[in-house]
Amino acid sequence: MAKKELLLGAVAAALVFSGAAAPAFAAKGEGKHHHRHAAMIERLDADKDGKVSLTEFKANVSTAFKAFDADGNGQVTKDEIKARHEAFKDARKAVREAGKADKDKARETLRAGGPYMLPGAGRMFEQADSDKNGTLSEAEVLAAAEKIFERRDSNKDGVLDTADARPGKGKWHHGKGGEKRAERMLNRLDTNKDGKISQDEMLASATRMFERFDADKNGEVTKAEVDARREAFRDARKAFREVKASEGEARDAARAALRDAHMDRMGARMFERADADKNGTLTKAEMQAAATAMFKQRDRNGDGFITLDEMGRRHKK
Repeated sequence: MAKKELLLGAVAAALVFSGAAAPAFAAKGEGKHHHRHAAMIERLDADKDGKVSLTEFKANVSTAFKAFDADGNGQVTKDEIKARHEAFKDARKAVREAGKADKDKARETLRAGGPYMLPGAGRMFEQADSDKNGTLSEAEVLAAAEKIFERRDSNKDGVLDTADARPGKGKWHHGKGGEKRAERMLNRLDTNKDGKISQDEMLASATRMFERFDADKNGEVTKAEVDARREAFRDARKAFREVKASEGEARDAARAALRDAHMDRMGARMFERADADKNGTLTKAEMQAAATAMFKQRDRNGDGFITLDEMGRRHKK
């Protein structure tokens, strides 16, 4: 993710415009997604014929498996997966925090430390663990890889190439229900209810978010204040889980509180990236500057408004 995108991501999250980078195995689509897909093809294309066969794909996965299997016993445990993911977070943090002169070195360290992704090593762990022994064998990981390959081979020609990136054009972000979520985002920010978001509305929302985080009202948001909002989200999520099976006002109130706290969670996650001067606090001016930049990025046709289509869909650059 580019430096500019990291900065804009802070306000994107704070204003509930979420934007997450896809892992290499899942990259797909047009624009930046298309470029990621092309980079994945180039990386995995061992014979340099411009496409990735299932054999090439699985060979790369086998290499990744060996990296995850730290003790070399032929099984990848959840602890080994966690260790790889933590290594990735540390290396990525080092890139963000590196000075200009050291940025390239930090990026090289990030690349050299990989791979960090493994089919089945995330939310699909339980499904990939076919024998239910609590670990992943190479055979189980390769089986998960085959499913990914089949899903990504959109034209079903038996290889992955740039043609498989095209079906993502025009689809909504965030998977199923993305359009409805985008509509809710627009309705939340569109205070005059004209069906679009002006720059003034964007800035007003950024200001409201800043004031929400600035608990002591001193004009700066500190990490401690961000952490407090993160904890509030966790409490709201726990409260909702405890009552979601029930009916009535308690569940509705818990759901509303969770929706409200979700904005805080997203803002907290991206806080440091919006701190332009890197002094450990976020000022209202920094928040508004990032909101203005975010608005210009989203207003693709330059008409001074963000519409539903500009908010939610992928666009070809």
